[in-house]
Formats: sequence, C-alpha cells, structure tokens
Amino acid sequence: MQKILTNFTNYSMLKVFETLGLLLVAMMGAAVTTLMPLMVGAYSDSGHFTTQQVGWLTSADVAGILIASATAFLWGRRVNWRVVTSLGLLIFIACNIASTHITDFSHLMMIRFVAGVACGASYAISLAAFGDFKKPDQAFGAVVTTQVVFGTIGFWILPNLISVDGLDSIFEFFNLFLIPALILILITCPKNSKTSTVGAFQIDGNLKAAVYVFLGVVAYYFAQGTVWAYLERIGVDAQLTNTQIGLILGLGFAISAIGSIISGMYVDRYGRNSGLYLTALIQIPCLAVLYFMTPETAFWIYAVSTIVYQIMWSFVVPIMMALFSDIDSAGKLIVLCVSAFKVGLVIGPPVAALTINYFPVREVLWLGAISIIVSILLTVRSSNILKSTTDHV
Repeated sequence: MQKILTNFTNYSMLKVFETLGLLLVAMMGAAVTTLMPLMVGAYSDSGHFTTQQVGWLTSADVAGILIASATAFLWGRRVNWRVVTSLGLLIFIACNIASTHITDFSHLMMIRFVAGVACGASYAISLAAFGDFKKPDQAFGAVVTTQVVFGTIGFWILPNLISVDGLDSIFEFFNLFLIPALILILITCPKNSKTSTVGAFQIDGNLKAAVYVFLGVVAYYFAQGTVWAYLERIGVDAQLTNTQIGLILGLGFAISAIGSIISGMYVDRYGRNSGLYLTALIQIPCLAVLYFMTPETAFWIYAVSTIVYQIMWSFVVPIMMALFSDIDSAGKLIVLCVSAFKVGLVIGPPVAALTINYFPVREVLWLGAISIIVSILLTVRSSNILKSTTDHV
C-alpha cells in the first residue's frame, strides 16, 4: 500500500509540473503580444529607431512565431515534444540576452525573428498538448488566465524598470519566466498521442469552417496589432504619464482574468455565437470613447474603456481557440490557431505605423473597430457551419 501511495503521489506531482510547464510555455508564447504596448513605447523612446522601424521590430518576433506555428501543422505531431520545446526555450532565452547588447535595427530585427521562431515552435506544441485535454474550453481558459497574470505583473513592474534600463528590461523580464519554464519541461513533458494522424495538410473536419475561423481570428488579431500595440501611444497622446498607463493596463489585465474564467460558463449556457456577438457589442463602444476622449477626461475614460476591452479580449479568445479545436477531431488544426494570431499581429503594427506617419495615432482605432466587426461575422459563420455539420452527423 505504501508503494502504491508513493507512486500515486509521484505521478500526481509530475502531472502538476507537466501542466505548470505547459502553462508557462503558452504564457511566454504570447509574451510579445501581451506586452506589445510597452515594447512599442520602449522602442520609440529608445531614440534608435524611426516610427516605421518600430512597427517592423514589433512584428519581427511575431513573424518568427508565425513561421514556426504555420509549419507546425506538418511537423507538430511528428517530433519529440520535450526536445523541440526545450531547444526552443533555450534559443529564446539566448536571443533575449543578445538583444540587450544590440541597437542596430537590422541586427536586432534578425535576432528578434530568430527568437520568434524558437518561441513559436514551443508555443505550438503547448497548444497542441492543451488541445488533447478532455475539456479544451477550460484548458484554453487556463492558458488565457495565465497570460493575463503575466501581463498584469509586466504592466505594473516594467514601466519603472524601462525608465531606468530602457528596452533591455523587457528582454530580461522575459527570461525571468522562460528559465523556470525550461526547467519544468526538462523534468516532465507530455507525449504526443496522435502521431498517426499527421503527414499532410489535411484536417479531419469541415474545411470551409476552418477557413472562416482562421480568417476571423486573423482579423481579430489585426485589430490587436493596431489598437493594442499602440494603446500606450494613445495614452501618451492623451497626456497620461507612463506610470498611469502602466497602472491602468496592468489593472485591466488583472481584472480581465474574469473574462477567461466566465467564458466557458457563458458558452455552456448561451452558446458560442452569443459570446462572439457580445464581444463586438462591448468592444466597439470602448474604441469609440477612446477616440473622442480629451486630456481633461482621459484618465477615467482610458481606464474604464481599456479595462472593459481587455475583459472581452480574454473572454472571446478561449471561444475562438475551442472552435479551432472542435473543427478538427485529429487535433492538427489547433496549431494553426497560433498562425492566425500571428498573421494578424504581423500585419497590424506596420500598418498602424504607416497610418500614424500621416494621421494622428488615434486613427488606428478605426482600423481596429472595422477588423473586430469583420472578425465576429467570419467566426460566427464558422460556428454555424460546424454546428450544421454536427447536427447532420
């Protein structure tokens, strides 16, 4: 009996380490996205880069993640997950260290692209592993909640660190979490259970539904690449201080955990389409009030609108991720969810940078609003196709 209890305890601890390791990997897979407003601000205030170069540097990590995650559709379930994830984390850490010593635009952009490739490989595997969970909605909700906690800490701590150490503090902050993630993955990592289903660009589900949800998520994250990436600059334009902006965005991240927590429960009661429509109905007015705010009213308008906006972002992402997972029963499509995120985020910042070269920074809010509406319409269409297919089975 003692031996059985010991084995059970050891197994339970390994499962805890395994889940925690996956959560940290997934959390850091979205680190650049999460802290994108601070990165844009730090790149801009460094004095080393032009407005357009800031847009390209912001997209460099994301472009690397996109390459890795897009190809993961073919290799994600054919490789040794522990080896690839560990190597990806190690390269990501090394690139962050190198980035603290580089100010040249072309060299830094190359390093950040490599960091993105390494990050994307690890991130894609972690999402594939979570897609294998019995309840993917809840699993992806936990992923988003972890990313929210990371963002909250970052927005509260980093503005003061950036004022002292500049851009370097962001890369050092990344490594603070990447190192324990690497240690946990080296201790234990889940094994791929669906290797026999991989080998070609083919899904076990409705292709039309897959295309619609992919385009819908691309559109949604294009909005984040324009609105979210430049939210710090919008706050500065409204004469808020960096400390106030960091406090507000950090508080918003903390509160936005509510969105990911209630997302699964809301879907169970009211359905995915209701949750998608609700997101647009709430987020669009948030962007509208940001556009018309004045310095006299900026603090409270910026605080309330960005907090509510972040809650709905955390709310809708688990719905989109679960839809990706449900469309393909073979478990391969979920890795393309990361690609959809990153396509939008690769395009968004350079487009936003080009826009603010000719127009005030708040004009990016129009781009975001239109993209959110398009995203919801496409994603609802995908959900309806999937439901129709399921009903006829």
